[in-house]
Amino acid sequence: MNERCRVQLTRVVRFCAAHRYHSESLSEEENRAVFGKCNRPHGHGHDYRVEVSVRGEIDPQTGMVINLADLDRILQEHVVEPLDHCFLNYDVEYFAHTIPTCENLTLFLYERLGELLDETTVELQSVRVWEGADLFAEVTVEELRP
Repeated sequence: MNERCRVQLTRVVRFCAAHRYHSESLSEEENRAVFGKCNRPHGHGHDYRVEVSVRGEIDPQTGMVINLADLDRILQEHVVEPLDHCFLNYDVEYFAHTIPTCENLTLFLYERLGELLDETTVELQSVRVWEGADLFAEVTVEELRP
């Protein structure tokens, strides 16, 4: 086996959360026109599916690029626990002034997980967030390179 071979590994987690699309820079009428039903004051919810892909060299002693227990702990502590059953606009400081679209949620998770995984032997490759069965946003390492 090629010990220098880098392998990509993807783990999936799920959480449920609510959000509201609303911009302080728009009037109430403009918000309704731009965001439609997603601008309702009490928000609406989704069952999110998050796919996190990491890449690294296979450890010859373990046969893994990262111990799944370590990756699972990171995802549980920094994705599922803080986001599950919350109202993103009010419960997550990042979204107090950032509209919690699927795109912005994906970027938020990519940045957060990237910092955490810098302490490991793997490199974060991508984060894909499914907002439903027919909509997802994805950020990959290639898109963020200068």
